[in-house]
Amino acid sequence: MFEIHTTKDSQSMLICQMEDRHLSNTIKSFCREIEKCRKVITQPSVENQMIAIFNSGYSQANLKEQAAQQLKNYHQRLQPYLGEALLRGLNLSKELKIAYGRIGQVTTTFNITLELIEGDDDHDYEDDYSHPGHPSHYGDQ
Repeated sequence: MFEIHTTKDSQSMLICQMEDRHLSNTIKSFCREIEKCRKVITQPSVENQMIAIFNSGYSQANLKEQAAQQLKNYHQRLQPYLGEALLRGLNLSKELKIAYGRIGQVTTTFNITLELIEGDDDHDYEDDYSHPGHPSHYGDQ
């Protein structure tokens, strides 16, 4: 919450100094961008397919890869704003649910893009393999 926020007109302030309305609007803006990225990753688009027909350098895979990277970026940047909003008791759960496209716990990872989940790159899970991301929890695939 002591991170710096830069306004559209290049003014800098601490996130904890933002007015409630400005903080809420900033979070809503991040949510809209996260939703756009999520939709590019999860929903095939006729518009994107038409662009691919006329632009040989374009590919749906490139677009999804770029959207996944942007989603990670927005998600990380959003965290201090959410912390401040939580501290103040601002409820933006509706916007977050829409942005992330869910309303509860993710019960299985079979149908989500695992590349979007930050984790151990060296796979050094706990010795008892209790980590839910450990391959032993998913059987042979």
